[in-house]
Amino acid sequence: MVQPAMERESESAYLDIEFGYVYGTCRAVMMPIEIGAVIHRPEDDSVRYVGEQFRYDVDVEIWKKVTDPCGKTVGVATTVANMDRGEYGMPYDHSFRVPDDEVSAAAKTAQHAFADLRVFMESVLSAGDIPEIVVFAAHMERKAFCAADVSLDGRTLVDLQREIRRRFGMKQVLSLDRLARLIDFSADGSVVASRHFRYPVPEEYRHLLDVHRGMGDAVRTFLLAREYQERLPDLEARIRVLMDSCESGG
Repeated sequence: MVQPAMERESESAYLDIEFGYVYGTCRAVMMPIEIGAVIHRPEDDSVRYVGEQFRYDVDVEIWKKVTDPCGKTVGVATTVANMDRGEYGMPYDHSFRVPDDEVSAAAKTAQHAFADLRVFMESVLSAGDIPEIVVFAAHMERKAFCAADVSLDGRTLVDLQREIRRRFGMKQVLSLDRLARLIDFSADGSVVASRHFRYPVPEEYRHLLDVHRGMGDAVRTFLLAREYQERLPDLEARIRVLMDSCESGG
């Protein structure tokens, strides 16, 4: 007689996808360039990390929002990177254009990268019982899942940024940079931490913890969610102070 399979414990996935526009295509071609995910098991408060860089020999524009102390976007900083060659921070020329035939080639490269994203997500979702996926600002992830034909199969996609905005009745959403400062986020050697939580990080992921990297922002999202879920009064007090300061012009 076939024995019933053991029931898997539920986990939550906290992830971030970083994107780039292929340089010189006037933002016509976008592709994922890396992803990081933190998988949390509440039963024993354990975490595991998974991530991948989608390495193709193509130059991509990296657009990063610049925010003021209140979390409002005040500008954009742009650089150029090539994931396959490991080149980052190259100067961006807004007038640069690639020939038309290279735009179609870039679109094919982007399709391959989205296919890689689908394989990654299928691997993550099949490895455990993950009913909930948490991201910070879900618009781009939704677009990417659609482009990559990723099926969430009944799983809930939670936008932590908008959930916090609704919870506190804010007019503006707060940036992850600002909220990470409010929870005293730190990444020090082998440990990532916030005001009330600390988790070890395996050596192979420690070099990926910079802000605005897939794993770095996934970790910040995870720790923000832990503070929001388990230490809400403390987080609310800090957000209220920030909101009062912003409304008063301080």
